[in-house]
Amino acid sequence: MKLLFAVLATLLIVAPLRGQTSITVAADGSGQFKSVQEAIMSVPSGSATNPVIIHLKPGTYRELIYVQREKSFFRLIGDDAAKTIIAFNLYAGMTNVDGKPLGTFKTPTATIDADNFTAENITFENSAGPVGQALAIRVDGDRAAFHHCRFLGWQDTILVNRGRQYFDDCYIGGHVDFIFGAATAWFEDCHIHCLRDGYVTAASTPQDQPYGFVFSHCTIDGENGVKTFLGRPWRLYASVTYLNCDLSDVIRPEGWNDWKKPQAHTTSRYAEYNSRGSGANPQGRADWTKQLTSAEAKKISIAKVLGGADQWVPTASFYATSQDIEYGEADGQELLLDAHIPDGDGKFPVAIIVHGGGWSTGDKETDIVPVLASSITNFTWFTIDYRLAPTNRWPACFDDVQTAIRWVKQHAQQYKGDPSRIALIGYSAGGHLVCFAATQASPDTRVQAIVGLAPPADISADAQHRGSMDKWSSMENLLGRTSLDDETLRIMREISPSEHLSASLLPFLLVQGSADVSVPYPLTQRFAAKLNAANVPYDFITITNATHTIADWSKFDPEWQNKVVTWLNDKLATR
Repeated sequence: MKLLFAVLATLLIVAPLRGQTSITVAADGSGQFKSVQEAIMSVPSGSATNPVIIHLKPGTYRELIYVQREKSFFRLIGDDAAKTIIAFNLYAGMTNVDGKPLGTFKTPTATIDADNFTAENITFENSAGPVGQALAIRVDGDRAAFHHCRFLGWQDTILVNRGRQYFDDCYIGGHVDFIFGAATAWFEDCHIHCLRDGYVTAASTPQDQPYGFVFSHCTIDGENGVKTFLGRPWRLYASVTYLNCDLSDVIRPEGWNDWKKPQAHTTSRYAEYNSRGSGANPQGRADWTKQLTSAEAKKISIAKVLGGADQWVPTASFYATSQDIEYGEADGQELLLDAHIPDGDGKFPVAIIVHGGGWSTGDKETDIVPVLASSITNFTWFTIDYRLAPTNRWPACFDDVQTAIRWVKQHAQQYKGDPSRIALIGYSAGGHLVCFAATQASPDTRVQAIVGLAPPADISADAQHRGSMDKWSSMENLLGRTSLDDETLRIMREISPSEHLSASLLPFLLVQGSADVSVPYPLTQRFAAKLNAANVPYDFITITNATHTIADWSKFDPEWQNKVVTWLNDKLATR
């Protein structure tokens, strides 16, 4: 079969998007690009303080992806890995335009040459089928992280060729050597599925490299009747370790294969600790492999394996410079936040970010941070976790926001921030919390500006619009109320920011899509009218035709983040 070599050259030349660091790709044409590769090529490079965020809407993108060396700090984010698929079908036995075999290393659907690459909720697939070597992905960059991704192939699904990589909660399918290469890679809580008889790994770890592949708390299973090995040494010093993994009966009793290389019995570094399941067989493993003691296993950690001279922490937020700082404690639960400290001497304006999620889901790394963090790099910002319903009813989440404000005011200077210039930024449920915090402020919780991104500011009116509590399960979880009776409506009025307005309040900025039905846009218009009637200073940015999903707002108004930052810079300016 002849293959036009041009199909390999998918590096499309398009005009750069100047200053654009948040891009939406949609196969149906509703984004800024229909092609993932076009989006990648539209921005020359990113940086730690200005990463390139590419949002992929659900769909199947049949194309080759290449993130070239200079495109550091790129991040591909999907909504659902099962519905967001990058797929192609090259395989080693195909012939190129010269009539020669393509070869294994020219088959990847995705090739990552750049450092500091991250992917979330994406499927990388080689759809060629069981036809020999056919890579779903090849990674040559350092510090690459994959969260909640799927990798689908048969032989040679994943090539981690060099550098350090982290795979968290990923699904990997294949049958022969389908995780292979010379890199140092950590697989945490991954599901590895064996499609036919074969080998899970084929490491080629260099002799002077202390670690190759580490699988921690992973599950390995397969199709009915399949038998496979945990690994075989592509190179003599192969290093593979399984820690606390669940192994089904697809794993052969001897566990490991030497690839007919008897010298590998003394050079390879194969080990297990606390393997469980019907495929665990510590007494019957090949006698040239090792069962670790508890003390030995404890020495193998993410920091030890992946840290390196730069002390890389792959589990850390992509945007924050400090993570999991305790700002308080409630009911025996630590309250944590992440912080971003700008380059320079400061004092910088400060933003406190409060995530959405219906008061019952989400965390400090979701919704606002991915879409706004790259625009507020000149701010010291903090993004907080708070107690969630229904485990914690109202007012637990609000109490935590107030605790966070007090902590930030006390500690802002340690993070180069100015405690006299603080803004609260909240999205959806978080928007409600920051707006309510503004109306209930005392001297120790008063800040200088409020940004409500699609905030439900009139809870009682919203509930009456819905008609019953069973149509607003998140509010039912928050209040523990099942009936929309007079007492429930009284409580809702009490926690509605719109019921507590006065001319003494600080400036508000409201941002919302005109097509939002989750938080009805007309109710936010009514809140704005109430602010105006109470002589509260406010501005209102309407994103025409945008729905509630904040990740989609840029495709309707690519400048909305810049408008927010301009407003913040004005309200938090040094007077």
